[in-house]
Amino acid sequence: MQANHTQNQNHRIDAEEALASARRLVAEAVGDVMGFWNFKPSMGRVWTCLYLSQRPLTSAEIVEQTGLSVGSVSMTLADLRKWGVVRDSGRNGARRLFEAETDIFKMVTRVFRERELGLVGDTIAKLEAAVSLLDEHGRSSKPATMLEGRFVVTRAKRLLDLAHSGHQMLDRFTRVGRMDIASIRNKLTRRG
Repeated sequence: MQANHTQNQNHRIDAEEALASARRLVAEAVGDVMGFWNFKPSMGRVWTCLYLSQRPLTSAEIVEQTGLSVGSVSMTLADLRKWGVVRDSGRNGARRLFEAETDIFKMVTRVFRERELGLVGDTIAKLEAAVSLLDEHGRSSKPATMLEGRFVVTRAKRLLDLAHSGHQMLDRFTRVGRMDIASIRNKLTRRG
């Protein structure tokens, strides 16, 4: 009977260790993706900690589960709340509780809407300024300069066309959740 009890206890410890290891692996995977998107890996670790929790957690519990410092968790929670991927969930006595946004599509489209669309918009503005500059002031009495200016404006207009298509594609994705990359692919494979 004692041997059976010890075996069950060892099995429970193994299951607990497996659960802890699985949580660490998920947090590492999400942290890697967040790092690839130029977010702090700690954001992935804290969000994952909350996402894998069956209940809202205090910042102290997040510190304990992630191994991050109190300051790092505090700053990370502020960043995650700003992005709308973690929210306050009441209080446990004097301590605030936090929970993860679980609609992953909502989170991804927000990043695309706020970051990628802004980047593409800035790119369009710079390309438009370059095309306008060459259209207005690119005429030259020197044939070589004139030919080079035409070449550059033609290429810049192609990039501008591509940027507009990319903006439309990202905008549609953030609004309706669909992305058609055919127009982008056609513009990328054009020669000349």
